[in-house]
Amino acid sequence: MGGGLASFWEQWNIQILVILSFALQVILLCCAGIRRREGSALLTILLWLAYLMADYTAIYALGHMSIRMTRSGHRQQSMAPFWAPFLLLHLGGPDTITAYAYQDNQLWLRHLLTLAAQVLGAVYVVYLFVVAGRTPAGTLLAAAALMFVTSCLKYGERTWALKCGGIDSIASSLDDSSKSSATRHGPYHGREGGERLDSEQVLLGAHYMLNFCKGLLADVPVMQVSEYETVRQGIQLNGGKYLFELAAMELSLLYDILYTKAAVIHTWHGLCIRIISPLSAATAFVLFQLSSTDAYGRGDVAVTNVLLVGAMALEFTSLLGAAGSCWACASYHAWGWHRLCSVVMRIRRMFKAGSSRSACLESLGQYNLLDLCTDANKDGHLRGKIAKMIGLGDRWQKLHYSSTVRISDGVKDLVLREIRKRRIDDLRNARGRWILKEKAMYEDLTRIADDTELDRSIMVWHIATDLYLSMCPDDSDEEVRDNIRVLSNHMLFLMVVHPYLLPGVVRSGRYKENLKYYDMVWWGNLKSTKEGTKTLSRSEIVKKIAEWQLPADSRNKYKFGIGEEAANDVDDRPVYADGAWLAGMLHGNRWCLPAADMLEVIAGVWVEMMCYASHHCGSESHAKKLSTGGQFVNAAWLIMGHATQYDRYAPSDEALTGGLGRSEPARKRKPPARWQPEAEPQSTVGVDRPGVPPGVHPAYWPFFGVEAHQTPSTSSAERHC
Repeated sequence: MGGGLASFWEQWNIQILVILSFALQVILLCCAGIRRREGSALLTILLWLAYLMADYTAIYALGHMSIRMTRSGHRQQSMAPFWAPFLLLHLGGPDTITAYAYQDNQLWLRHLLTLAAQVLGAVYVVYLFVVAGRTPAGTLLAAAALMFVTSCLKYGERTWALKCGGIDSIASSLDDSSKSSATRHGPYHGREGGERLDSEQVLLGAHYMLNFCKGLLADVPVMQVSEYETVRQGIQLNGGKYLFELAAMELSLLYDILYTKAAVIHTWHGLCIRIISPLSAATAFVLFQLSSTDAYGRGDVAVTNVLLVGAMALEFTSLLGAAGSCWACASYHAWGWHRLCSVVMRIRRMFKAGSSRSACLESLGQYNLLDLCTDANKDGHLRGKIAKMIGLGDRWQKLHYSSTVRISDGVKDLVLREIRKRRIDDLRNARGRWILKEKAMYEDLTRIADDTELDRSIMVWHIATDLYLSMCPDDSDEEVRDNIRVLSNHMLFLMVVHPYLLPGVVRSGRYKENLKYYDMVWWGNLKSTKEGTKTLSRSEIVKKIAEWQLPADSRNKYKFGIGEEAANDVDDRPVYADGAWLAGMLHGNRWCLPAADMLEVIAGVWVEMMCYASHHCGSESHAKKLSTGGQFVNAAWLIMGHATQYDRYAPSDEALTGGLGRSEPARKRKPPARWQPEAEPQSTVGVDRPGVPPGVHPAYWPFFGVEAHQTPSTSSAERHC
């Protein structure tokens, strides 16, 4: 049987490879769009394999073909050399994907070298075809020549698209488009006070804002007056949520520039290639039908027909896709061809082409530390066990415990409302400082606002948010609590799953330390069982953990600022200790804030952290994330960029932020006399416990079998605000 398979492969290997190469092109054409959103991990892996195999298969087939043609006995019977131009055409790839990752754009020179090598290889194969024992028919040579020229154009176009997808190329392209963008009419000209804009019209507005978006990506944002008018009219017609709708469409256009051929298709030379390619494929098909193929086997003729018909189908699909794209609509509108633009937009609405581009803002990634630690089935997943065996346990854990929730209007309103309160510098750099100063809490919470790294601050606030919300009064606004929880889980999702979206160093060891601690608390200190855990709701589980870390008899100390707060080794404190301390401070509420104001503080901190991360993570991080679907933080980056430039033109009553510059720090309110304690108990720092090595902080006592919350109780009477 082994000999039969070897013989079969020896006879049909080239045919199998070229058909496989064509099939991979079809897969890439149809499935590349799934990258616009964070989809199934399995589909993503399959698309990645198809992307890699498409190039490897074509390159291998060309090399194998050249070796086979040099052997005697194959030159006269095989039609394989005629397929060399088709393999070059496949290396050009479909219009829907050029780069799989942002780094592919940076390596465009390597692709250029590969282009030169493969073109020379194809020339050599065709040369052997021509000088074989029997000269091919003239029509067959003409067909091969046509396909060779077309394939070189398509392959070169892909390499040029990779170059145009780099941030340096995007920055240089701004000089070419800035003059024209300021002179044409906006997309909503004459629509003042009209009906609400639909997705296609918002997408048209995003095209008019594209020069600004490219400038923001290249770190040289400049908003023209026409672009300001586009945003102003959009807000008047659709309200404040227009900013999110616009940002979603702009992210999709940036994806087109970075990871598809859009940057070169919609130019004059790109248009010429779109016209030449299908005509060349059709002409080659006709010439092949007119040529004599009696000297070749039926299998070779059938494969050639498949390649020619497939090439025609792919190229005509590319032409129709370009003519009916939103990029073409924007060009029609800019050139004044409004009737043609309306017809194309009407057809696009039938297929919901515009609405599918906003997928990146339909859901928010979620990751919750306590949910992972208290999962009763954590060790029972077969796929998890297999992943651990092959060293991918951490990767599987991140993917398995990541989830998404639909972005509600409440979350969008919350973010816009918080952005409007702050000045631009506060949005970029506050990281929780602004809202804490606004509520006179900053002096007490400085060390978890400014005096720590961002990844540590996210962990501390994430733990504190979960613990505080579990103890929050039942009469507080449930929708606000849900929105806060969503933002908290989203920021931890970014830290764990996409750490490159956070500025600075993200230490995975911190996350694993807290994972181990809460795993020990739930299953060790609280002696929970899998059966009992399955009967509890999530809120009940978190509440039990909160009651263990913050027992009722010790909560009063947080009103007076004693205990752990007075420790002099706060830099060495573990994150879970600071998280519990912060939850106690928020629950103790020494500032006597109403429950609604306290929720506003927590929400404001999360919005400021997200804005800080989106501004400081860098343009390349945003570009990298778009390859797997945009995230809410990418939209926040665009909205902040719009608001910064928009407010330079807008009157104060229409401003999107609290103004330019930075806010003056709010004065710290003096606490009433009744807040002062009669006596302050001694801190537990430095107190030795049996079984605990000397000098170990109380927060680490659970690792030695001693409860960390065993602290001296306060002797003062309980006071209420």
